[in-house]
Amino acid sequence: VRQGWQSKAVVSTQSTGNEYLTKYRKDHPKIRAEFHAGSYFDIPAAVKALGPFTHVVMQTAIYYAHHRIDEVLEQVSSVLVPGSGVLVATDFLRKSPLHELSEFLTVHGISVMLSEEEMKAALKRNGLEYSGGEVLDSHCVKFNIAKRNLLSKLALKGPNPEFFRAREEFVRDGKVSFQIVMARKQ
Repeated sequence: VRQGWQSKAVVSTQSTGNEYLTKYRKDHPKIRAEFHAGSYFDIPAAVKALGPFTHVVMQTAIYYAHHRIDEVLEQVSSVLVPGSGVLVATDFLRKSPLHELSEFLTVHGISVMLSEEEMKAALKRNGLEYSGGEVLDSHCVKFNIAKRNLLSKLALKGPNPEFFRAREEFVRDGKVSFQIVMARKQ
């Protein structure tokens, strides 16, 4: 984060975001940032009033809402600057038929996973034009191996190691892809 940069973020818990911000401001007193608790199904009015925004960033969260993708993308589109606002999301997208992904879906508590083509169609339906991305499969595999091993080694409470094993295996085996998805508001 550089000084003078302004951030408005919607986080799952406003207190967590503001606690982090209080600590960060000790070293960076000029930072201008706000955190608001909210949902990507219904962006808070306080956040919408601050827009429109040049960017919306969603990090490994959107795939939990593939079953309601149009609701999410409608909300994102509503807060982006027309013609230039950009959505940047990291997302899991399926490369295999759903029936081959039942273990992955169960471990992640989801019932639907879109393919890249289905995601592009959903973006278009909601006034967003797919503008590229990047496949991060090798990074995803390495990270999930490391995370699973660390959880096992330290016996930490948190996600079950199977959560990370499923990500590692399904991505490594080419059934699921982990990608950066970018789209511009039309």
